[in-house]
Amino acid sequence: MDRWERTKIWVSVGSACAVIAGATWFAGMVVSPDYPQRRGYAVEGVPPVDLASAQRSWPVLSAQPGERAELLGYIANIDKAVLPVPAGGAAVVAEPVPDLGTLLAAADPEKGRRAAQVCGSCHTLDNGGPNRVGPNLWAVVGRPVAAHAGFAYSPALSGHGGAWSYQALDQFLAGPARAVPGTKMSFAGLRNPRDRANLLAYLATLGPSRLPFPAPAPAPQAAAPAAKPAPQAGARAPGVPATQTAARTAP
Repeated sequence: MDRWERTKIWVSVGSACAVIAGATWFAGMVVSPDYPQRRGYAVEGVPPVDLASAQRSWPVLSAQPGERAELLGYIANIDKAVLPVPAGGAAVVAEPVPDLGTLLAAADPEKGRRAAQVCGSCHTLDNGGPNRVGPNLWAVVGRPVAAHAGFAYSPALSGHGGAWSYQALDQFLAGPARAVPGTKMSFAGLRNPRDRANLLAYLATLGPSRLPFPAPAPAPQAAAPAAKPAPQAGARAPGVPATQTAARTAP
């Protein structure tokens, strides 16, 4: 194929791309879709936008037509949101989150292994694995912070100090940027404490020695009933007429 043939091919490809771009621009000028910021009808039991789901799928959420407009409409009217109230009228009380020791005692390492697949995009987890965007995570539990050989840590993490205890890892996995401001790790974090406990239980299996889990916090003891005050001399017992009390206390 000579130079003239190659030139004709590239000109044809360029012309086709120009036609497609021009047709797309012209179609956008002729027909401009206006997506509503509210649904046409309410779906029972489903909020307008699940912000937790939006965070997990961001930025995929705004990839579909109309979803970005719906999200903007929800944010613009979030101050008018009404909290759901059960039929009985009782206030919604959030379930208290157990302590880390209790969560780890009931954690499932297999679920943590599946959750760790997300970590595999930036880290290796096998023994002797190479560093990627993040350091290798083999035997990370109990390891000093920013101590894995061959990885260039951020100044914020290098100066953090300490070791990766279960508590430190749990706080870091909940939100790296909040736990260590300035870290290069751009992971948004695991919001669910039970998901973090499962992941920590799996990370604990990666290494020659397993660091013991922290002990669960003792269960709160029920408050003892208040002692009734002793009746004073001359006091009338409930249900006893005053005349009988006076007769007993008379000299």
